Amino acid sequence: MGREIREWEKSVLEEGDLALVGGSVRDMLLGSFSSADDLDYIVSGLNAERLVAILGRYGKTDLVGRSFGVIKFAAGGGETADICLPRREISTGTGHRDFLVDADPSIPVEQDLIRRDFTVNSMALNLRSMELIDPLGGLKDLDRRILRANSDKSFTEDPLRILRGVQFMGRFGLRVEERTAGLMRRDAPLIRTVSPERIRMELDKLLLLASSPGEGFVFMHENDILEIVLPELEETWGVPQNEFHPDDVFFHSIRSCDMAPRVLHLRLAALFHDLGKKKMKRVVDGRTVFYRHEEESARIAESVMERLKYSNDMVAKVVHLVRNHMFFMTDDWSDSAVRRFIARIGPDNIEDILALRLADGRSRNDGMIFEEVESVRVRVQRILAESSAFRREDLAVSGRDVMEAMGIGPGKKVGLILESLVQAVLDNPEYNNREKLIELMNRKAME
Repeated sequence: MGREIREWEKSVLEEGDLALVGGSVRDMLLGSFSSADDLDYIVSGLNAERLVAILGRYGKTDLVGRSFGVIKFAAGGGETADICLPRREISTGTGHRDFLVDADPSIPVEQDLIRRDFTVNSMALNLRSMELIDPLGGLKDLDRRILRANSDKSFTEDPLRILRGVQFMGRFGLRVEERTAGLMRRDAPLIRTVSPERIRMELDKLLLLASSPGEGFVFMHENDILEIVLPELEETWGVPQNEFHPDDVFFHSIRSCDMAPRVLHLRLAALFHDLGKKKMKRVVDGRTVFYRHEEESARIAESVMERLKYSNDMVAKVVHLVRNHMFFMTDDWSDSAVRRFIARIGPDNIEDILALRLADGRSRNDGMIFEEVESVRVRVQRILAESSAFRREDLAVSGRDVMEAMGIGPGKKVGLILESLVQAVLDNPEYNNREKLIELMNRKAME
């Protein structure tokens, strides 16, 4: 675990002790550490004021809460670090929020490590001796790929640690130790006290950093966590499908998520694309069908994402993909039909909708899916190369041109005329020139 000592680290070590700690050490031991990652340190033997003075010679510092003793440090070259004094937590009541954090440079590093969440995150590398500080056997657990909570109070102290444990499990292929799983089940109801933003951040890490996030969702179901975090996904457990799907809706959804590219909006769309199937399930002529489930799935996805405080842009992007994932382009589609498909999906969303279709098909072992997706891609790329207008902003005329040609002022009518021109150009791409579009407007005015 040897590493080169930075200049600012040397300056701190001249007056105190410095240790790399937590996830940074875990990742170094796993061989996945990146110099681009944010670093976490503990400094002992120096008070916060003196530490800030030393660090100030090398970069920008920000003391985040004097009582917490945490310094945000931005060194040269874009490197960032969280540097803190050793801390202990002092209980002030019976509730999981009833405690104070006391930062004190005289507190032993081992005591700070013990108050953390999991043993694999409770190791430190002393940068003076280059020795591992491991009071709870984190290295042994990491070698055995075990996730073990530090204490029976780990999740009552911060219920978000339950979701952090799930994403660690998914990211690093860890097996949750039986006692820890029991504590997660016991304390799962406390997740309701955690802000939606914090919950969303842990779910995003699971989706983005785990190669197979589906394992995390299965674990949450089996340990009474999913019904609190994503009840809409929990409700799909055991909902059977038809002959085209070997899995129930839940397993199809999480496997689609696993198959999707490691891009947040794509994994969310894959996870949510069939949430409406339970409500829309029908039996018609002896067959199970889910007519218009994509619309119900889009509605549910929007509700889930708004609850978790996703940005408006992210909500719109995911909902659009979910709503449009049921398309079937056949060889007999006309070029005009393909142009309308592109217009509905949006030229910038074509690769995303194809990626979602590919993930959906691969999750159910559809051997024809690669051929189907590639056929659509080739057809769409040809149309995109030949055509230039799929939206109002692609037209050779603007709203101002419409107002001038039609002798009208701003208003709803301008938008309706532009939309009619888009439809004309989708049928006849050669119409997209200023003279022809003005001719069409004049002709429409005389009707």
